[in-house]
Amino acid sequence: MIKTPVRKRMNAAQRHSARILLLFTVVATTLVYLRFVSPLSAQQLTSETSVSRTSDQKETFQSGLADDDSEANRIAKSRSDAANLLQLVLRQLVSGSAFDAKVREIVWTTGREVIGVGTYEQAGDNTGRFNLQLTMHDGKGKHRLQQISDGRLVWTRSEISEVIKLTRVEVGKLPGWAAGPAAQQPIPARLQVGAWAEMLSNLQRDYELSVTTASLKQKPVFVITGQLRDEKRKAVLEKAKRTDWPMLYPTQLRVAVNAEPNAETNFGLYLPVRIEFWSDPVADSSDQVAGIRESKRRLITLVELYSIRPITTPSAERFRFDNVNVDFTNETDRYIEIHDAKLTQRPTAPRR
Repeated sequence: MIKTPVRKRMNAAQRHSARILLLFTVVATTLVYLRFVSPLSAQQLTSETSVSRTSDQKETFQSGLADDDSEANRIAKSRSDAANLLQLVLRQLVSGSAFDAKVREIVWTTGREVIGVGTYEQAGDNTGRFNLQLTMHDGKGKHRLQQISDGRLVWTRSEISEVIKLTRVEVGKLPGWAAGPAAQQPIPARLQVGAWAEMLSNLQRDYELSVTTASLKQKPVFVITGQLRDEKRKAVLEKAKRTDWPMLYPTQLRVAVNAEPNAETNFGLYLPVRIEFWSDPVADSSDQVAGIRESKRRLITLVELYSIRPITTPSAERFRFDNVNVDFTNETDRYIEIHDAKLTQRPTAPRR
């Protein structure tokens, strides 16, 4: 029988690995959290609130005035429905020109700050080809995430404490463009798998949206804010079989989108540059002592895309993934159910 101190160390290691895995997946898609809800619930995550430096919790965007007559404000006023703007951003990602960018991620959780850096490259032009790579440092080592698509298969490979997890989605089996001009159609399911396209698609499906204009680093941006829908909140709790809200599951997302192209490259209009994941409002001890009823949200994760630049369309070979004898899980069936695809054949589960 395992002695108590040993068991505690094992449980702590399991909790740590689960947290790191969740931090990775929140970059690719918030929906992926559901894959790890059960193990996280079983491990009974601590109830302490996520912490961060005071400067990081301040208002990150300076909102524009209602009577501001800037070009960005005029466009925002003409788009009362935030979903229209989100569709515009999605189209720029999947149908726009090829580009690459650097990625920075900072996560604050259980009293620690975890930093990740990486790159993102996409072919655009409705090819579905992209390559996202991220390396995170948590003080105990490096953890890596790669998500790559050649337009037919989307691979997600995570390496956490030398433990490799590999999944695959056969996007070729998901619906594509229907007959007629693509510009007049919704984004097809096969282009909504992986990286920023999937994240924004989930935002549209699971969150109530609003949009405003703001200033970020003295540049105009649109800010799309999403509040988690009540039905989604209930579904998460039911799936996790718990009554308390998971501390790492965001209930508010804020996406800053370029309102103007870069002055030097004339590129980047409608591309996301900053994504914030916020918790439910929480009251700290000082609030309780002071008798303050109104609590504040805490920033869980911050993702930034910078050094965005247009590139010559890369060859298809740049987006090939070579699986070197590692077992993988085929998740195509889950995406078929999400997008209500009607297929006669369903993919199998784990393969080699």
